[in-house]
Amino acid sequence: MSLPLTIAIQSQSDTNTMSERKRFWASLPTITFATLALAGFAYLGNYTRFMADDYCSAYYAERFGLLRSVWYWYITWSGRYTAFIFDWLILTKILGPYGAHFVPPIAIAAWIAATVAAIYTSLKMIASRSIVLWVAIATGTSLLLAQIVLSPDIAQSYFWLNGMRSYSLPLVILSIYAFLFQWILPRLKSDKAVFWVSIIAFWLTFANGGFSETYAVLQLVMLAFLTGLRWFANGRKLDTPFKLLASATLGAIASMIVIALSPGNALRKAAFPPSPGLIKLLEVSMDAYLSFIQEILFSPQKITAFMGAILVSAWAGAGYKNEIALHWWTIPTQVLGGLALSFISIPLAVYGYVEPPPARILSIAVFALVTFWMNAGFLTGSWLAGLVRSPARLEIGLIVPASLLIGTAAILTLSYVSGNQQAYMDFARKWDTVDAQILQARAQRQPFVNIPKMSNWAGLDRPNDNPKFWATACYSKYYDIQVFGPPY
Repeated sequence: MSLPLTIAIQSQSDTNTMSERKRFWASLPTITFATLALAGFAYLGNYTRFMADDYCSAYYAERFGLLRSVWYWYITWSGRYTAFIFDWLILTKILGPYGAHFVPPIAIAAWIAATVAAIYTSLKMIASRSIVLWVAIATGTSLLLAQIVLSPDIAQSYFWLNGMRSYSLPLVILSIYAFLFQWILPRLKSDKAVFWVSIIAFWLTFANGGFSETYAVLQLVMLAFLTGLRWFANGRKLDTPFKLLASATLGAIASMIVIALSPGNALRKAAFPPSPGLIKLLEVSMDAYLSFIQEILFSPQKITAFMGAILVSAWAGAGYKNEIALHWWTIPTQVLGGLALSFISIPLAVYGYVEPPPARILSIAVFALVTFWMNAGFLTGSWLAGLVRSPARLEIGLIVPASLLIGTAAILTLSYVSGNQQAYMDFARKWDTVDAQILQARAQRQPFVNIPKMSNWAGLDRPNDNPKFWATACYSKYYDIQVFGPPY
């Protein structure tokens, strides 16, 4: 929420409509519910184990090393250069296969910290002397709860390593960038400092764009949108925020170019039917997007989390009466921008897959929708506070239903965690047993090993009796012994 927020804010005064003590007590239910739900997701992620593509990623990272593995994938599969660096760093050097279960909890914890810090820093820019920590925590945890809950495939987006590092990890890093952007702005006192930070902004977005094609598209369009919005909102002045955003946009462009030039794109595309024409592409994309929106509207867990997060954001904004300069088009632009940016990544995926994209990809679309609509909620809350006689009553009228909605979403989320816990635990136990079985067979110099069916909670392919099947080959290469599984 904080990155778009910087486009429209201007500090006016430090007037608050509700005492900080009351604001703390008002935010406590929301913080408690959202934190418990996020802790449930982190707990579930603790049962993550290697599966499917993870074995090939780890094998080539270990065999070729950093630069050669990145180059191998770049010329044979795709241009996701940062994703392959992550594979080498995390899967072989820092955590390895037996530390994979640390990745989802660490990512969720880092995401919470970065989001809260970014929102807190942004709110302090509006009213520097106000105590806004609890508002930032309530807003940040609600945002992340909505982000994860609204994702169509939570298992593949957040708990499968290859899916998480391609579609969710760049969003975590983007939140860190948003915090750094807010934190460093008031500290840039000279043109030289602005120049060097602009260079850093370029390389940061260039690095983050290398996680996946879908994220790279969203990053580029979103930064271009924010840069243009800053330019219009600030009277077409080339101020420091504009320069940093423009530099970040150039980094995003560079990342798109590097990804697009990958020879592996053509090789991978050859395995799919020819891409549809423009009309068919837009038709399939729109159908996929409408299904995505429909799923949010008709899922009690998703709609309560989404509406609750927007109301929490509006409650936060209501505490800043007359402190945000708004143009008539600011709020509609945030709403429409969220819709447009959440759609923009789908046509690229349809072009590549020649069908509606895998559900895990849409976690990126969720981020755009939730972030911009929560920012619109914040601005709406501030605008409404300037219209009513009692802003304090407005805040109460917003936070009470928000707490009820977030509480409902949290209960449904914990029910989801409880309902899936056994499947995650069972696969983790089986994985540990099968890993030991394969290693023992290799130590005994057996020519092959037969393992049980490795069906998993992510619904990914598993080894079978065909040595040429890709999942069988990935297991076999990684363990350096021929692995066979039951036929499908």
